[in-house]
Amino acid sequence: MAVKTWNTAPDYDEWGVDEFWSCEDWIQWHRLLLEKFDKQKAKILWEYAYAKSGGLSSNLDCRTFNSTFRNYARTNGLDTYANAGIFAPVLQGYGTLADVSSGILGGVGSFFTTKTTKTILTIVAIGAVAFGGMYAYKTFKK
Repeated sequence: MAVKTWNTAPDYDEWGVDEFWSCEDWIQWHRLLLEKFDKQKAKILWEYAYAKSGGLSSNLDCRTFNSTFRNYARTNGLDTYANAGIFAPVLQGYGTLADVSSGILGGVGSFFTTKTTKTILTIVAIGAVAFGGMYAYKTFKK
């Protein structure tokens, strides 16, 4: 774990192979911020830093596929979609589907692994974005 104190600077995920904070690091940093500051200030600092990450960084995995991270953020009222722009509703829905399908498919067997679930949800999300784009195009064309 890279986070040792509340004033550890976030290590953002850059292009290429590099070091970056894991989902657990982001959770640990928020906990340390809560020890140092009141809840509102810790929230503001954490959300600002988290939003500075790139859209395709490891944060995408945390807020979309990592149920532990998503539950922690939800429980603590943290906004993990501030830098997602117009894609925030799609990513939120995708993460919710991942949580629901993990719960439903968890007992079905080894065929429905996390990798399989991610693949299925990715295809569904791409289809939904494509359908939404076509619908918007037709609507604006009129």
